[in-house]
Amino acid sequence: MAGAKSLRWPEVTARVTAGVFGAYAFTWGFAAAGVAALVGLGVEYHDAELGVLMLAFLVFLGLFLWSFAATSIARVWAVLAGGAALQFTLAWAIQRAILA
Repeated sequence: MAGAKSLRWPEVTARVTAGVFGAYAFTWGFAAAGVAALVGLGVEYHDAELGVLMLAFLVFLGLFLWSFAATSIARVWAVLAGGAALQFTLAWAIQRAILA
Protein backbone atom coordinates (compact mmCIF):
# COMPACT_ATOMS: atom_id res chain seq x y z
CA MET A 1 0.00 0.00 0.00
CA ALA A 2 2.20 2.77 -1.26
CA GLY A 3 -0.41 5.54 -0.94
CA ALA A 4 -1.74 4.59 2.50
CA LYS A 5 -0.47 6.47 5.53
CA SER A 6 0.78 4.26 8.34
CA LEU A 7 -0.65 5.15 11.74
CA ARG A 8 1.52 4.88 14.81
CA TRP A 9 0.30 3.70 18.21
CA PRO A 10 0.13 7.18 19.82
CA GLU A 11 -2.10 8.39 16.96
CA VAL A 12 -4.33 5.34 17.22
CA THR A 13 -4.54 5.68 21.00
CA ALA A 14 -5.44 9.38 20.71
CA ARG A 15 -8.23 8.59 18.24
CA VAL A 16 -9.62 5.71 20.30
CA THR A 17 -9.55 7.87 23.44
CA ALA A 18 -11.25 10.75 21.62
CA GLY A 19 -13.78 8.39 20.07
CA VAL A 20 -14.76 6.76 23.33
CA PHE A 21 -14.30 9.35 26.07
CA GLY A 22 -14.56 12.58 24.09
CA ALA A 23 -17.67 11.48 22.24
CA TYR A 24 -19.16 10.24 25.52
CA ALA A 25 -18.59 13.60 27.24
CA PHE A 26 -20.03 15.49 24.26
CA THR A 27 -23.06 13.20 24.13
CA TRP A 28 -23.61 13.47 27.87
CA GLY A 29 -23.61 17.25 27.58
CA PHE A 30 -25.95 17.03 24.60
CA ALA A 31 -28.37 14.84 26.55
CA ALA A 32 -28.26 17.04 29.65
CA ALA A 33 -28.85 20.23 27.67
CA GLY A 34 -31.56 18.61 25.54
CA VAL A 35 -33.51 17.22 28.47
CA ALA A 36 -33.22 20.50 30.39
CA ALA A 37 -34.36 22.50 27.37
CA LEU A 38 -37.35 20.27 26.69
CA VAL A 39 -38.41 20.24 30.33
CA GLY A 40 -38.08 24.02 30.33
CA LEU A 41 -40.41 24.12 27.32
CA GLY A 42 -43.03 22.08 29.18
CA VAL A 43 -42.39 18.52 27.98
CA GLU A 44 -42.79 15.87 30.68
CA TYR A 45 -39.40 14.81 32.07
CA HIS A 46 -39.55 11.13 31.10
CA ASP A 47 -40.75 11.89 27.58
CA ALA A 48 -37.95 14.43 27.14
CA GLU A 49 -35.40 12.00 28.54
CA LEU A 50 -36.49 9.13 26.30
CA GLY A 51 -36.53 11.23 23.15
CA VAL A 52 -33.18 12.90 23.78
CA LEU A 53 -31.44 9.66 24.77
CA MET A 54 -32.61 7.94 21.58
CA LEU A 55 -31.15 10.82 19.60
CA ALA A 56 -28.02 10.84 21.77
CA PHE A 57 -27.20 7.29 20.69
CA LEU A 58 -27.00 8.47 17.08
CA VAL A 59 -24.96 11.52 18.10
CA PHE A 60 -22.46 9.30 19.92
CA LEU A 61 -22.19 6.95 16.96
CA GLY A 62 -21.61 9.82 14.54
CA LEU A 63 -18.97 11.44 16.76
CA PHE A 64 -17.22 8.13 17.36
CA LEU A 65 -16.95 7.44 13.65
CA TRP A 66 -15.95 11.04 12.87
CA SER A 67 -13.08 10.85 15.38
CA PHE A 68 -11.49 8.21 13.17
CA ALA A 69 -12.34 9.80 9.82
CA ALA A 70 -11.15 13.34 10.63
CA THR A 71 -7.73 14.35 9.35
CA SER A 72 -6.75 16.38 12.43
CA ILE A 73 -6.89 14.81 15.89
CA ALA A 74 -6.41 18.29 17.39
CA ARG A 75 -9.63 19.43 15.70
CA VAL A 76 -11.43 16.35 16.98
CA TRP A 77 -10.38 17.05 20.57
CA ALA A 78 -11.20 20.76 20.23
CA VAL A 79 -14.71 20.05 18.95
CA LEU A 80 -15.43 17.29 21.46
CA ALA A 81 -13.98 19.01 24.53
CA GLY A 82 -15.24 22.47 23.60
CA GLY A 83 -18.68 21.17 22.68
CA ALA A 84 -18.94 19.16 25.88
CA ALA A 85 -17.96 22.15 28.03
CA LEU A 86 -20.37 24.43 26.18
CA GLN A 87 -23.28 22.01 26.49
CA PHE A 88 -22.60 21.30 30.18
CA THR A 89 -22.63 25.04 30.81
CA LEU A 90 -25.84 25.44 28.81
CA ALA A 91 -27.52 22.58 30.70
CA TRP A 92 -26.45 24.07 34.02
CA ALA A 93 -27.84 27.50 33.08
CA ILE A 94 -31.15 26.06 31.88
CA GLN A 95 -31.55 23.97 35.03
CA ARG A 96 -30.85 27.00 37.23
CA ALA A 97 -33.44 28.99 35.29
CA ILE A 98 -36.02 26.22 35.70
CA LEU A 99 -35.42 25.97 39.45
CA ALA A 100 -35.44 29.75 40.00
